[in-house]
Amino acid sequence: MSHIVNDQIADRAIDDACAKVSQMAFSAVSRALIQRGKGTQFLVGPLADQDKARDALIDILADDLFQQAMDRPGPAG
Repeated sequence: MSHIVNDQIADRAIDDACAKVSQMAFSAVSRALIQRGKGTQFLVGPLADQDKARDALIDILADDLFQQAMDRPGPAG
């Protein structure tokens, strides 16, 4: 079940990830995906698609940011 605070954290993580990826050159997006061992199918061959590569990196970064925020203790402990 969803909680409004968790939803806000998730929304902020997605917004931050989108902002970061939108400022990156595609070469930086490619490098980031390769470093994480993801997205090579979006970078070469017949399935190469820059938009899908950017979306994949946004998903990865948003998940990382969400986990970091959830691991941070809140005011109630």
